[in-house]
Amino acid sequence: MRTSHCAGAISAAAVFCALLLASSLSFSEAQGASRMPQRVEIPERGFVSSTPGETWEEGLLCGNGTIGANMLSQPLDDTIIFTHERLFMPTGDPVMPPDAMGDRLFEIRRLIERGLYRQATQLAFDLSGQRSFMYGDPFVPAFDLSVKMDSGKDVSGYMRSVDFQSGEATVHWTGEEGIFERRLFVSRANGVAALLIEGSEAGSVDCHLKLRPRQLSEELPERKRRSSSQRFESHITDIKTTADGSTLTFRNGFNDTYPGSLRAVEGVARVITKGGSTKSDGDTLIASDADRVLVLVDIELLYDPERSHIEQTKDSLASISEDYETLLNRHKRIHGELFNRMRLDIGGEEHHLTTEELLEKTSDEALSKTLVEKVFDAGRYNIISSTGELPPNLQGVWAGTYSPSWASDYTHNGNVPSAIASTLMGNTPELMRAYTSYIEFLLPYLEINAKHMFGARGIVLPSRSTTHGFNNALAPNFAGGFWVAGAPWAAHFFYDYYLHTGDRTFLAEHALPFMEKTALFFEDYLYEGPDGKYVFNPTQSPENTPGNTQSQGSFNATMAVASVKELLRNLIAASQELGVNEKKIPKWKKMLEKMPDYMISDDGVAKEWLTPKLEDRLSHRHSSQLYPVFYGMQQEVARDPELQDAFSRVIEIKLDRHYSRRSFMSFGLVQLGQAATSLGESELAYRCLIHLVNRYWLDNLASMHNKKSLLNMDVSGGLPAVVIKMLVSSQPGKIRLLPALPEAWPSGRIEGVLCRGQIEIKRLRWDEGDIEVDLVSDKKQTVTLELPSDIRNISVGKGTASIHQADRINRVRVSLPARQEITLEIAMN
Repeated sequence: MRTSHCAGAISAAAVFCALLLASSLSFSEAQGASRMPQRVEIPERGFVSSTPGETWEEGLLCGNGTIGANMLSQPLDDTIIFTHERLFMPTGDPVMPPDAMGDRLFEIRRLIERGLYRQATQLAFDLSGQRSFMYGDPFVPAFDLSVKMDSGKDVSGYMRSVDFQSGEATVHWTGEEGIFERRLFVSRANGVAALLIEGSEAGSVDCHLKLRPRQLSEELPERKRRSSSQRFESHITDIKTTADGSTLTFRNGFNDTYPGSLRAVEGVARVITKGGSTKSDGDTLIASDADRVLVLVDIELLYDPERSHIEQTKDSLASISEDYETLLNRHKRIHGELFNRMRLDIGGEEHHLTTEELLEKTSDEALSKTLVEKVFDAGRYNIISSTGELPPNLQGVWAGTYSPSWASDYTHNGNVPSAIASTLMGNTPELMRAYTSYIEFLLPYLEINAKHMFGARGIVLPSRSTTHGFNNALAPNFAGGFWVAGAPWAAHFFYDYYLHTGDRTFLAEHALPFMEKTALFFEDYLYEGPDGKYVFNPTQSPENTPGNTQSQGSFNATMAVASVKELLRNLIAASQELGVNEKKIPKWKKMLEKMPDYMISDDGVAKEWLTPKLEDRLSHRHSSQLYPVFYGMQQEVARDPELQDAFSRVIEIKLDRHYSRRSFMSFGLVQLGQAATSLGESELAYRCLIHLVNRYWLDNLASMHNKKSLLNMDVSGGLPAVVIKMLVSSQPGKIRLLPALPEAWPSGRIEGVLCRGQIEIKRLRWDEGDIEVDLVSDKKQTVTLELPSDIRNISVGKGTASIHQADRINRVRVSLPARQEITLEIAMN
């Protein structure tokens, strides 16, 4: 891809580069010292921004999955907010769903059968014993590192950047005593954050460093600030900060703890200077006349408050290299290997522009190709940086307030699936194990949900979770406790991990047991209606209310039916692959025969509830009825053009009536885009992408939940998934090339797509009607390649693959050897 330091069109970044280069600074570096700041380097893959962050959502994001660092990037008075992936603040004992609901499930079902949906939802809430809807423990920040610089009040030539390939954020400016730079990353190799502060002149770095509780005063309107402070004061206690000659420490405890919960958080910052001196003033460490200052930061979470880890953490930090470049290179080898597995090039030619300029130039009529490439990379960077032992929560691994929206939890009814949507196809399958491990951690809670709420065996995944998985998503006007599609949806990702990787051990020890537990619930939960078809009662179609009722409580939600169909088919296939469950397979096949059929309304729209009794409400931001086409086309849809048109009609209506006038939440567009690509609707997918690119990113290329607000990872995972599926989609034994290629991209290239069936598309290049694809299969197999138009000619340019005729002129069958790179050259009519 393109690399530019100071070349290109005149822009803020280019002008600044020219000014800095003209200064002709010189500096003699001692052995082990890192480079001195002399110019802004525009990352080959990354961004530059010309404005610092004013709020925590606008900071520069770094992370190693476990520790998150968010640098607001103010030159003279900066704040770096540190977080830890497991820092969910305890807010009191978890509430277990009572047995009473399962015992009286028959009453809830009878009320729904009689059309008394509000009464059914109210009864479930009354039986729960809850006073209101309950969130889990919220995800909160650990502490701030305050960095105050004394480089003169006059600041010029400001620029900040993030390099996606290295995971490094940089703030760069000119002060009265030269050029200054702060560089930050969070190491995957050493497990700590590293901050380097440098000046271009020897002895020019003077700074005050302090660890402190998260500061809210500049961040929030007074009303929200008041409520957040009250939450902070009621839950956090025993704040202690210290400073000595080379170390800063932080600790706070929590008030509303419970057995097994987090009890305290500790932080240690080791400060290393080259030249100059340091001294402590209260809890502030002052560095004076230094050439550079290196700060290493670590976080420890305590579950036993009597056992402090501060001294142990000090010792650990003391054993780490004092050379920033050495630490960065260790991290880059790991992070960069993950990030560089993929590359998108659709002809963007303005990579020298700042993000402010790119966002200003792009429009719905002329979507910036450069911006598409940058947010594609930014999304993957954000997800990689926020995936550790746990998957990304709503905010990834970054937090800026003690009262985050929706507790910044794991919202399973749409947000989490969106955030992890590109993990497998984006060629980072190991990151999916964070998700499956977390879901397995929840299993004991999920079994209690099934037993207590439905009187059933098996498991029920609630719509939201953090430190526990009890289903508390009930309120008189919210029927989240009725949502039963959660575990089948999770099972999709368990089985999909196997399809992409071929890991039979995972299939046998993780995926199959999870699918079996999920199916067991539906063996007990489902019952036959008068027509011999199963009834899904009660259900919720996530957060939506049928158009003719005043309650989310419902039955036969399309998502529930579709997810269980997928579950059972995958369960049968997995069992046959492993040679197990011979006696159970006939039962699962019979269950499939009794599933309700998909329905089309009189308006030609795929229905969200599979019953004539409930009317669609297409104005809702979720698009759960599209589940049959989220990940390809289920077999009923693939063989029925009328159903395909009905699902396409849902996408058209939502784009025309709603997204044209309002900016609904971002993952609603991800759902529409995923469905459009499965249906081969290239222009509908492109319309979704226009909104996803233009509306949901800030200058720091952090993705948002709403238009330009509310930091959230849904688009970071979902947008790359939509783009990849526009260019490559797959099922075992079949790969579709350019299935939803928009007219706006007549040529381009994508690298590193992982396909179902253990095939990696190393490179796919297209130019008008010519395609070249390089791929490697992990096993010997024959696959069908499907092209968007008729194939005029196909040949093997490299390798020993064999090409066979197929049943249609836009398809061919290709026999692939194991672990050999094959190049296919294709000309289309």
